[in-house]
Amino acid sequence: MEKEINKESSGIAKMFDNIAHSYDSVNHILSFNIDKKWRKYLIERLPTTHSVKILDLATGTGDLAIMMAKHCKNGKIRAVDISEGMLDIGRKKSAKNRVEEKILFQKANGENMPFEDNTFDYCTISFGVRNFQNLDKVLIEVYRCLKPGGKLFILEFGRKPSSKIMRLLYKIYSSVWIPIVGGVVSKNRAAYKYLPKSIEKFIHWHDFVEKMKNIGYSAVRHKKLTNGIVIFYEGVKLK
Repeated sequence: MEKEINKESSGIAKMFDNIAHSYDSVNHILSFNIDKKWRKYLIERLPTTHSVKILDLATGTGDLAIMMAKHCKNGKIRAVDISEGMLDIGRKKSAKNRVEEKILFQKANGENMPFEDNTFDYCTISFGVRNFQNLDKVLIEVYRCLKPGGKLFILEFGRKPSSKIMRLLYKIYSSVWIPIVGGVVSKNRAAYKYLPKSIEKFIHWHDFVEKMKNIGYSAVRHKKLTNGIVIFYEGVKLK
C-alpha cells in the first residue's frame, strides 16, 4: 500500500509532474550529456552476474534504473519516486529498452517506504537527496531496508567545484544557464529556478559524510567527479 506523502513533498511531486515531459531532454542539454558518465561511474560498482535486489530511490524517469537493469543480468530493481508523471515516463522507457520485467516502478515516499526490513542488496539515489524534506529520516529508512552488508550509492551535485575558475563558471551556469535553458525547453522556468537553489542549499560533502556515519553507515567514502561538480557517496550497512 502506498504511504501518505506530506504536503511539502506533494508540492515537489507536482513540480516534477509538470516538467516530466521534458525532463530527460533538459538534463542531457544542461549536463552536455556528462550525466551519463556520472551514472556509469556508479553502475560500474554493481555486480554484473550476481542475483541482486536494488532499490532506486528518487528514480525520476528511470535512467539509472534502466542502466542498472542492463548491467546487472540477474538484478531486480524497485524504482521509487513521489512523482507519478516521472514514473509513467520511466515505465514507457523501460518497455522501449526491453527491461520492463526487471524493473517495478512504484510511487512511494522515501521517508516511509512500504518494504520489509533487510530487503535490498543495494540502494541507489542519483541527484535526488537534496530534494528530500527530511534527509535524516530517508537515510534511516534506507538503512532499514538494506540487508546486512548492503550498500548505499549516491550521486549528488556538489555545492562548489574544486578550482576557483570552475566555481565561477559553475555559478554562472547554475544561476543563468539552468533557468534559461530549462525554462525554455520545459516551459516551466520556476522549476529550473528551484533546482539550482536546491543545490546551493544542500549541505557540504563533509557534513553529508558525517551524517551518514552518525546514522550508522560504515566504510563511508566520497569521490569528487568532474572537478567536484558531482560527488559520489558510498556507505555500508554492517548489521
